[in-house]
Amino acid sequence: MVRSFICVEINDPQVIKQIEDEISEIRQYKGVRTVKSSHLHLTLKFLGEVPEQRIQLVKDAIKQIKIPPFALTLHGIGCFPNLNYIRVVWIGITEGQESLKHLFQMIEKQLNPLGFAREKRGFSAHLTLARIKSLKSVDKNNLAKMIQDLKEKAFGVHKIEKFILKKSTLTPKGPIYEDLLVVSLKD
Repeated sequence: MVRSFICVEINDPQVIKQIEDEISEIRQYKGVRTVKSSHLHLTLKFLGEVPEQRIQLVKDAIKQIKIPPFALTLHGIGCFPNLNYIRVVWIGITEGQESLKHLFQMIEKQLNPLGFAREKRGFSAHLTLARIKSLKSVDKNNLAKMIQDLKEKAFGVHKIEKFILKKSTLTPKGPIYEDLLVVSLKD
């Protein structure tokens, strides 16, 4: 079985520098697991555990997707589900959200005939920065204030020129990602 997902990566050095500054602030709280800057990505479709022999079918299906490159504007920090109960801290997407959603819909369309269920919750474009296991009350209040203070922060524009099928191996030190297929976006 191959634990896998499809994503777009964030790898622009200037954008990553902006994000790293905020990740280092979030990292100070005990009970918070931040994302490594080398792992920054927007998940388009989590496939879960896929039998090895089916991975080629996934590759063949998503190779058929043809959309032009596009730019994403990363803007504002928020959280799921809400400021009173923070479980995920994320950066939002303003410009380029429709193109990203279109790519998501194309992936859904290609993979549904292979037995991958369509996402029931719809698509919410966000870049995960941290996951919260538990926080002391004072830390929760401080993190909530930080999120409020940064809800309008601009992180920059990132050009999306490819999407990737990744293998994810979970380890005690965090996930190890491996590219299984890179699909270039073309005009």
